[in-house]
Amino acid sequence: MKRFFQTIALLATTLALTACGFQLRGQYNFDFEKIELRGMENSEMNRNMDLQLQILNLKVNPPEGAPLKLNLISETRDRSIVTFSATGRAREVRITYELLYSVVDKNGDFLIATSQLSQRRELTYTDDQILGKEAEENQLYTEMQRDIARQITGRLSALQLGSKGQAAK
Repeated sequence: MKRFFQTIALLATTLALTACGFQLRGQYNFDFEKIELRGMENSEMNRNMDLQLQILNLKVNPPEGAPLKLNLISETRDRSIVTFSATGRAREVRITYELLYSVVDKNGDFLIATSQLSQRRELTYTDDQILGKEAEENQLYTEMQRDIARQITGRLSALQLGSKGQAAK
């Protein structure tokens, strides 16, 4: 009887997830095998983007060139206080990460015009846990960068290049 209820619960959960449109990320398919990654060379975002592209089996910055160039233009980190305690100290902090990027073909034509992606997280804050909260904030920035790197790879996979490495019109 217990097994029966477990099976029913599993089926109900599966049905609910498929009904709401839930879908696993799946594998990206690219119309190219090589890509140049430029800009923000010594930044954590550049390393995250490079790693994400290599995980997806793309050759990053090959010596013979690539049909696309992903330009990481600039990043902005912001931190603001959302709520205060009764004594006037910060209780909740909002951190924001924004990235400007563009994608051009080998002729310099924009395939993705300069675009901005941003992420925002909120975290509780207490003065007696400054070091722990600072580490948590840094971890959240890293997670936001990884999420933005995944968003960019999703947009790259949507690009359709012609047989000569040009964008299909």
